[in-house]
Amino acid sequence: MSSAKVAAHAIDAGDEAEDEDGANGKGHKKSSFQTGSEVDRRLRLMLFLSAHMGEEYSLSELAVRFIGVPKNDDERKKFVQTIHKDINTLTTVSDDGEMAGSQFFDIDWSLLEAEGIVCATNSLGLERLAGISPQYMSMLTASVNYLAHAPLLPAEERSQAVDLYDRLRQYVEPGQTPWLSLTGYEVEPRSFGIVKKAIAEHALLDMKYTDGSGRIRERLVAPSKIYVDEGVYYVALWTDVEDVAPAALHKIVHKDMTINKETGEPRIWQILRIARIEEVQEVEPTKPMQIPDVSVSDLRKWSIETSTSAAFITDQPHLEFIRTLGDAEVEPCGEGEKVRLQIQSDSWFVAFCIAHARHILAVAPETLRTMIIARAKRELSMLDENGEADSAEEHHAR
Repeated sequence: MSSAKVAAHAIDAGDEAEDEDGANGKGHKKSSFQTGSEVDRRLRLMLFLSAHMGEEYSLSELAVRFIGVPKNDDERKKFVQTIHKDINTLTTVSDDGEMAGSQFFDIDWSLLEAEGIVCATNSLGLERLAGISPQYMSMLTASVNYLAHAPLLPAEERSQAVDLYDRLRQYVEPGQTPWLSLTGYEVEPRSFGIVKKAIAEHALLDMKYTDGSGRIRERLVAPSKIYVDEGVYYVALWTDVEDVAPAALHKIVHKDMTINKETGEPRIWQILRIARIEEVQEVEPTKPMQIPDVSVSDLRKWSIETSTSAAFITDQPHLEFIRTLGDAEVEPCGEGEKVRLQIQSDSWFVAFCIAHARHILAVAPETLRTMIIARAKRELSMLDENGEADSAEEHHAR
């Protein structure tokens, strides 16, 4: 039985093209379901067009901006078709009345059909949000907040997202905005910028961080790479820096020489969640540093000792969301695939399985399966309570 590895990617890796349900001929009812990657792309497209009202963009230009550079003409046509579908989704309601998109603007359809040019002609405003379920509203608000902090967006677009978030937030009750489970990413940690800058400038970091037991520690390290794992930002830190450390900071250099069971090597690499960094400042090394170039896949092994082995079975092969899982082992299983992976966060895996439940047939181990069922029942009960409350209000109004 053959198996395959899904490689993890660094934060600066290029986005790969995404397969669309609509591109392979599936019916409207099936394609009306939006995956996490589709929602993320459409939210970014919505913000972009809202910020450039009245400007004209070709479908090809938008495809390159929001999907990527096509490898050939066939892929270009597929990307253009995907963007056209996104535009339809952002401006229509599905056949069964369920909201399919944001309906934030009108499109000049004659220009689009005649020349393939997209022009948002009129902003329909936030009043279009009337009637959206609390869950959809929470997801939209969380996603806009993520975009407002996204380090890869230009400052002007982040500012647009901040403005939209401030207006949306008033419609979301406290505690209804679980960023990680809804958007797939945590909000950019406050230390992200200085860590990224230190990597670019080949500088050291004098940092205070919270370890796994809750204690504050201070270390002098060399940041090497930022990557996202299970929606959380991590930084790989090279600790063998005594030769390049200023004399006054030698006391906070700590090179752990105990053996990592997974790699069989000393723990010279430290993998740290960026959100754990409390205080940090750049330090100029006394001479140029030589840091080994290690892949993200190998770096993950340095933190794998505290992870949990998990597996799930899908109803069909080659699903898009599996490609986002770092170092997952995938093998055929019945009509679908069996996916094995190491997870650092049980709560992330629970949210992940609920988000993709329509394609997941079984989950192991039982402890995680129990957590997933309990979480799903709780969310369904909240939906029922909201529905009953809405019905009572309507009856009272009548």
